Amino acid sequence: MISSLFFPLLIIAVVVLLITAALSPLETLSWWAGWSEDEIFNHGPSQSNASTPSSKSPRHYVVYLSGISSISGRFLVPREKTFIKGLKDAFPDFVIIDDVFPYSPAGLGLLSGSRQFDRLWKRVQKYKLRGRASILSTLIKFRNLFQVMVSADHRYGPIYNRGAATAIEKALVHSGYQPGSGATIIIVGYSGGAQVGVGAATYLKARLKAPIDIISVGGVMASEPGLNFVRQLHHLVGSKDRVQKVGAIMFPDRWEAMAFSEWNVAKREGRIHRHRMTGMSHAGARGYFGLPKFKGISNNQRTLEKIVSILSNTNAN
Repeated sequence: MISSLFFPLLIIAVVVLLITAALSPLETLSWWAGWSEDEIFNHGPSQSNASTPSSKSPRHYVVYLSGISSISGRFLVPREKTFIKGLKDAFPDFVIIDDVFPYSPAGLGLLSGSRQFDRLWKRVQKYKLRGRASILSTLIKFRNLFQVMVSADHRYGPIYNRGAATAIEKALVHSGYQPGSGATIIIVGYSGGAQVGVGAATYLKARLKAPIDIISVGGVMASEPGLNFVRQLHHLVGSKDRVQKVGAIMFPDRWEAMAFSEWNVAKREGRIHRHRMTGMSHAGARGYFGLPKFKGISNNQRTLEKIVSILSNTNAN
């Protein structure tokens, strides 16, 4: 039965993948043109998953942007939930927001509102919740990867990143952030989430007048104008993370020869800090958020400890 369905599903997946790639900029352009305003205002998240800080005036707001396997800000995988819980336990005075979906200019998850291939995404989500591997689940990664490429594109990126900044700003304000208060905004971006976070920094800085730090967890990033508005960028790089290495190669502006790109200027100014994570790959059991223990500690715990250390220094400043 399974073998008889494999090739039809494969053909469907390839066709959908090609259509999704071709239409990737369309969602950004339609958002910019206002074609999806009703969807944006009527189907946004009804409540935020932000933690409740113990202090009345939080000075730090952390926004977590998931990797490209994400289907919605409301559905984090168990390893991400474990990491977020650890972060909340370590910093009860921080506001930690984990429900922003970075792979849509409107911040809408794949299960929100009327979308292309809506039934397909729901079927894929059902497979994920059951813990079953499916060739269709690969579509989520490719679909979101195309959105990362739109974010990094010099033509469509400014529009996409402005939308992403709006989604992040709404989540921050809903969680009590007061524009102009000077409270620090820290964006923790995993994989493609780091690109979206850096891209959104330009608009967040202009609107909220806040210091913005980025923590990239295996981030696949371009040399973004948003880097000019980032106070510090901490880049966690797994020694066995080939995905992150490909990202560093595929964006020419990050090459050392491009001395005056935003990336290389930020490096010379000492605003980009590289943290080598020994033995870590991009995803899976040995990925940054892997739960199995190796030599008595999981990679999830190691990543958490590194980020806690970075945030502790931020808190001290």
